[in-house]
Amino acid sequence: MLKNILSLENARALNKKEQKSILGGAQAQYDKCRLYINNPDGGGYWSDYVSYEQASSEWDGMEYAGGYTASGYCCASCAN
Repeated sequence: MLKNILSLENARALNKKEQKSILGGAQAQYDKCRLYINNPDGGGYWSDYVSYEQASSEWDGMEYAGGYTASGYCCASCAN
């Protein structure tokens, strides 16, 4: 999944110092989350916005119709 995230435009891994300085966002940002959905053919995409509750409960292998599965989520970091 990290490879998929880093392939997004303007995405990069944070160094240790940057990781320690991250602060949480506003609650409104956490209500705008996205799931990473894997296609049956091996590709994937970010979903439309979902609630934090949905994202945090479905991200780890939730199976959907047609062989699609969720494998990750982001909230404040992907809210535009």
